[in-house]
Amino acid sequence: MSTPQDDNQTVVWAILVAVIVLAVGLAIGFGIAKTKKANPAAPAAVTAPAAEASAPAADASAPAAAPAADASAAK
Repeated sequence: MSTPQDDNQTVVWAILVAVIVLAVGLAIGFGIAKTKKANPAAPAAVTAPAAEASAPAADASAPAAAPAADASAAK
C-alpha cells in the first residue's frame, strides 16, 4: 500500500522537469533574440566607415574655406 507522500512524488518530478525545461527554453530564446538584434546593427557599422572614408576629402576643403570667409567678413 502506498502512502500519499509517494503519490505526490510523480507530481513533484513532473513540476521539476517542467521548470527546468522552461528555464532552458527561456535561456535559448533570449540568446536567439539577442543575436538577431545584434546582426542588423553590424552591417550598418561596417558600411558607415566606408562612407566616412571618402567624405573627409570633401569635408577638409569646406571648413578651410569657411574661416577665410568669416575673416574677410569681420574686417
